[in-house]
Amino acid sequence: MAVLTDFHQAELNAAKAMRSWGFIDAVATTGGADGGLDVRSALALAQVKWRSGKTGRPEVQQLYGARAAGNHQLFFFSKSGYTNEAKAYADSVGVALFVIDAAGGVGAANRHALPFVTKWWALPFVDVTLGEWAMLSLFGVALGSGIVFMLVLQANW
Repeated sequence: MAVLTDFHQAELNAAKAMRSWGFIDAVATTGGADGGLDVRSALALAQVKWRSGKTGRPEVQQLYGARAAGNHQLFFFSKSGYTNEAKAYADSVGVALFVIDAAGGVGAANRHALPFVTKWWALPFVDVTLGEWAMLSLFGVALGSGIVFMLVLQANW
């Protein structure tokens, strides 16, 4: 992974991590008014803080409020960690907290984040684009259809 030096790179890194966890449409919303959301996906929303100083409860509450009535998975990425109040609130509402380092590493900061950082099998797919996922899916369907066809053909002999 590349060395992260600013918030823009941290947001791109968070989107990349989310894609590796199966949120293949995750995109960083860099630039402009993002409504407090730095990464968006159809099924997940994320906030990224790349600064010194721990992230507090009000910022985690803002992310939770940004979900509104939706059912999105919520992720918070912070360079400097979280206050105890932020962790307690995130645990109570189901927000996954992560600490990101300058090397691009992502570590779990609470129990809701653990299932995501332990998905080692997703690592080969980190940089797969949405178009590539579509091609892989079509290949899988074609392969499965071919196998079924061969089994049916063999059964009729």
